[in-house]
Amino acid sequence: MHIVTTFLRRPLAIFGPGLFGMGLAVGGFGTYVTELIARGVDPGVAGFGATLFLFGQFAVVWPTDVFARLSSVPLAAVVGFGLGAVGTALGGVLSIPIALGGRLLLGFGMGATFLAVMTYAGLCVDNRHIARLQGLLGATFTLGVAVGIAVTPWAVAQYGSVLPSFVAAVPVAASMILVLGLSPVKSREYRHLTEYVHAFRTSGSIGLGLANGASYGLLIVAITWYTNALDRVPELPTTIVLTGFAAATFVGRTYSGRLGTVTTRRYAVEIGLVFLTVSLGLVAIGLWFGSPLVLAFALVLTGIGFGLPFGPLFSLAFDSVEVDAGVLLVGMTAIGNAVALAYPWLVGQLLEATSGYAAGIAAMSLSTAVVVVFWRWVI
Repeated sequence: MHIVTTFLRRPLAIFGPGLFGMGLAVGGFGTYVTELIARGVDPGVAGFGATLFLFGQFAVVWPTDVFARLSSVPLAAVVGFGLGAVGTALGGVLSIPIALGGRLLLGFGMGATFLAVMTYAGLCVDNRHIARLQGLLGATFTLGVAVGIAVTPWAVAQYGSVLPSFVAAVPVAASMILVLGLSPVKSREYRHLTEYVHAFRTSGSIGLGLANGASYGLLIVAITWYTNALDRVPELPTTIVLTGFAAATFVGRTYSGRLGTVTTRRYAVEIGLVFLTVSLGLVAIGLWFGSPLVLAFALVLTGIGFGLPFGPLFSLAFDSVEVDAGVLLVGMTAIGNAVALAYPWLVGQLLEATSGYAAGIAAMSLSTAVVVVFWRWVI
């Protein structure tokens, strides 16, 4: 057991800093969007960076898996961390072309890194501990997101937008260097494109992808707009509420696997999605009726809702990925990011049309409810 524990610590120490740093960058999305809007940038354009981030993850997962099969998994992680470091550093440059380009590069880096480290866990850790390592790696990213949400508004106010983004890039670059010390780990044999496309054709794979889109994709959307939404409610302390949301997200994801121990994983994911649907609906109600207490309480609850499906969802997926780690994971990740692509733009457009966030958040709640119905039908 001591050997296994030590082996878990090593990949966590190597991959963890980079995942944490990219989490810092993602957690800071909302602050940078608010800064852009304050400079007169159209909200839809300002929020488009989150769309590019999601698109980058969607576009890179298949090439990453192929590259890992033809070369090695750690080398794929090096490329991911390298792209992520550049994208993280550029994210705080408040020039639209540079900021949006940074978000796209961060999406490429995040997608490649996530697939590589999850595949590494599947290939190099005893089956009994795969889920544990995957959960810990996911938690390091979520911790970065939490810290980014809570600290970035203060850091930008104190030091400007550029320095915090460069600081966040440091641990990402450190992981890129550390991964170079890992021995090459071959993925499985090359798979034809048609095998990946198959993941888009089965109802079960689509259900997993939609659940990932609701829990992860919409989390990115929420992070993008929550800061600006709270800034419009002077009665609420933005930093405190965002810190509560961030902590709730971290707790929800870290302990999401335990939900599957008291019920089936299928129902665990469903419970998390229903919780998210209701809490997003309450956020929309709080915004619509101008109730600061309801808004603050519901917004923190959404953090739990975004986190709860993670553990049981990836555990379900890994049952199928276990024999050939990668194919279904590629499809699930691609679908999840693809379905969320329009929402950052949609919320921005609804903000411009209605002068508020209630309609956009209500659309997210309704979409999650549709995913729950589809989940019950196909899984």
